[in-house]
Amino acid sequence: MKKGGLTLAIFLLIIMTDVGESIAELFMKKGLIATGISAVSMDNIRAFITANVQSYFIWAGVFIYILSFLIWIIILSRIELSVAFPIGSTSYIFVPILSIIFLNERIGVLRWVGILFIVAGIHFVSKSAKPRKREPEKT
Repeated sequence: MKKGGLTLAIFLLIIMTDVGESIAELFMKKGLIATGISAVSMDNIRAFITANVQSYFIWAGVFIYILSFLIWIIILSRIELSVAFPIGSTSYIFVPILSIIFLNERIGVLRWVGILFIVAGIHFVSKSAKPRKREPEKT
C-alpha cells in the first residue's frame, strides 16, 4: 500500500503526538512522585496501585495517551510507518526539556550529545520522505 509523502501537516501532527506523549509522561511521573512511594515491592503493591488509580495526574496522562494514539492512527493512514516512527522520536527531545523544567532533573552532556544525534536522524529521515518533483515526460 503506497502512502503519500511527508507534508507539513503530517509533520506537525507527528510533533503534536510527541508533545502529547511527553506531557503524558510528565503527568505520570508527577503522579508517581505524589504517591510518596519511592520503591514498589510486594509489601506495598496494593497501596501503590490504589494511590495511582486515584491520581488525577495519572489519569490525565492516560487520557493524553489515548488522544495521541488516535492522532497516530490518522498519521499512519497517510504516511509510511518507516517515515512516521523515526520522526516520532522527537519525544526524546521534549521529555528531557520537560524533565528539567518541571521535575528539576539534571541532563548531562553525554545525554545531550545523544539527543543531537536523534535530531540529526529525524532531519535525515524527514528529508528522505519528501515527495520528489516529477521531471516532465519527454515525448
